[in-house]
Amino acid sequence: MPDCRRYEGVTEQKMEQMKQGLLRSGIKLPDGPSGTIEAMGVKVSVNYVAADLALDVCIIDKPMFIPDTLIWAQIESPLKA
Repeated sequence: MPDCRRYEGVTEQKMEQMKQGLLRSGIKLPDGPSGTIEAMGVKVSVNYVAADLALDVCIIDKPMFIPDTLIWAQIESPLKA
């Protein structure tokens, strides 16, 4: 079962910061508001709803040796900047 989180109050500016932060780590987000990210064996779905200022993220698959906390930290760090 996927591990999902919803981030509220995510403006388009915050989304752009997140995209740039992940891109610096070699991870490219989908061009549109939703899609799937695959990097280093980790598969994550994202869905951004601009009207609600909400970002839904689900860890779909990952190698057993990568902790969820590491993935969430990678996602959340640019959102907190």
